[in-house]
Amino acid sequence: MNIKSAIVLEQGRRPHMEDAYFLDTNFSGKEWIFGGVYDGHNDKEAAEYVANNLHKKFLKILLGGAEIKDAFVKAYEYVSDELKDQDSGTCAANFFIKNKKIYTANVGDVRIIIINKNSYKQLTIDHRLDDTKERKRIETMGGVVEYPYAMRGIQGLMPTRTLGDEHFKPIGIIATPDVNEYTISDNDLFLIVATDGLFDVMSNKEVLEVSQKFDSPNDVAQALKTEVLQNRGGSDNVTIIVLGL
Repeated sequence: MNIKSAIVLEQGRRPHMEDAYFLDTNFSGKEWIFGGVYDGHNDKEAAEYVANNLHKKFLKILLGGAEIKDAFVKAYEYVSDELKDQDSGTCAANFFIKNKKIYTANVGDVRIIIINKNSYKQLTIDHRLDDTKERKRIETMGGVVEYPYAMRGIQGLMPTRTLGDEHFKPIGIIATPDVNEYTISDNDLFLIVATDGLFDVMSNKEVLEVSQKFDSPNDVAQALKTEVLQNRGGSDNVTIIVLGL
């Protein structure tokens, strides 16, 4: 399978790089595709651990007979539990492609979108306090909302679902991902996975407008990087995977 892809991993103006990623276009030697972007916080340990381990756990569970969606949920919760002795945490978004279907999973605000010839489609849900259900869970569990942060004591967290972040689990910061399924169409051009370093600066529509100008994943990735970091002065870590469909 000849899959074209491109990756941007930029520190931006942040003092530290806390993002990580994983991509395998011949996953388990079966011509499956598995990828993920991980946006860490409170240091890089959680993001790096998840980048190195989540796909292994997912594959083990999948080959053990689990359904794809169940494999995502179990793998996410497993790696989150493995981080319970760490102070750091990470948002995550993953995709698994098999037989023209894209299965996605995410916690936090790393986002996956499809770009086609006419429009875009967001495949993930941003887990922040803007979401009424997310906010209600935090408040029900005793979390204090000081928007945009969910507070436990003097510490706050913006995403309402993460891997790791053991300190925040008692106030409803969960590791259970939203999992979705999408069938690739002939009009689809690119799959884009990126941290909020991209999507806090550019809307889905703006990403669409830039992406439609190019034919290759590399050109798309470089154009988005330039737009965010140079033209718009983005300061966050920026990680982007662009996959040609």
